[in-house]
Amino acid sequence: MKYRVFTFPALALLSALTPRAEAQPHAAPPPPEVEVLTTAPRNLPVSFEYIGVTEASKTVEVRSRIRGFIEARIFDEGAVVTAGEQLFTIDPRSFQADLDIAKAQVEQAESRLKLAEQEVRRLQSVKEPGAIAQSDLDQRVAEQTNAAAALRLARAQFAKAELELSYTTVESPLDGYIGKALKEIGSFVDESQNSLLAMVWQVDPIYISFQVSEREYLALRTQTEAGDLLLDNAEPPYVEVTLLNGDTLPQRGEIDFESAVVDIRTGTVEMRAVLENQGEHALKPGQFVTATLRGWVRPNVIAVPQRAVGQSPQGAYVYVVDAENKAEYRVVQPGPWSGDDWIIDSGLQPGERVIVEGLVKVQPGIVVVPQEYTPGAEPAEEAAAETAAAPAE
Repeated sequence: MKYRVFTFPALALLSALTPRAEAQPHAAPPPPEVEVLTTAPRNLPVSFEYIGVTEASKTVEVRSRIRGFIEARIFDEGAVVTAGEQLFTIDPRSFQADLDIAKAQVEQAESRLKLAEQEVRRLQSVKEPGAIAQSDLDQRVAEQTNAAAALRLARAQFAKAELELSYTTVESPLDGYIGKALKEIGSFVDESQNSLLAMVWQVDPIYISFQVSEREYLALRTQTEAGDLLLDNAEPPYVEVTLLNGDTLPQRGEIDFESAVVDIRTGTVEMRAVLENQGEHALKPGQFVTATLRGWVRPNVIAVPQRAVGQSPQGAYVYVVDAENKAEYRVVQPGPWSGDDWIIDSGLQPGERVIVEGLVKVQPGIVVVPQEYTPGAEPAEEAAAETAAAPAE
């Protein structure tokens, strides 16, 4: 088989005879569509979050008030106990004997007093002058007085013996959780440091303790005095508690304590909220929670959605659409968050249009097609991205 070989002149001739496509000018892309929010002053609720620790509202040491040997332990360790519930029994036999002795002494004293009273009445009944000596009557009256005092002493000793006998039954001083038994059956206890038997924690209500930095504490006080931070008239301030798993408790707490001093070690002010903890006792002492303070508003502030605020080495910024529909780069000073919005302390004025959606297409100075931003609607960029990422069926 023979092959034709084209020489360079032939290839050049073919190239010259082939018609070339005329260059088409590239059409300019249309201005990007963006969603804008027109700024306006409004009152926005604000909240303050702190890491808190739960504390028992009451912590009581269960101790022995007498000397003796533990005879029984009635409770289950770690269980919920009620005030007056029996926890321990201390051997009561010696104290029962002391009570019996005191009771007998009371009866003896009563008999002596009765006899002394009869003697005094008998001598006083003699009407004949000189029949009895005055000294005899005085002696009988003194014996009556001594007998009455001896009866009071015997009754006091009886009450003391009765009280000590009651101490052989150790009861819970309050409602709450009880810890481990610190003394077992057969252990000897007394009124000294050897008397600690168990611990009881009252958890309803329960305390939430958290620390506020001195800088933030001063800022809150200054803003309140200046009127930049006001109490919400709709509801009083309260504390919302969120657990580590993200669950928010339905019951609300209220601030009941503010430390009078600043902790020089941490530079913080301790604050405490009290919270109902009924039912299954959802909170136990020692848990870490998020304590969110609510019930304050910032009046007449400008806020934009958090997604409208970007970050650069120069600080936070937003894009503003001017009167010619051009995007303008604007450095702003953001303040605290309010829900999904970010309060802007400086850099924006009322009536300005801030770009919220479509920021990936925006460059400083380009013309955009602004549309009104609708909160809660799915952004067009995210919808397009989800459509592109969806697998084909």
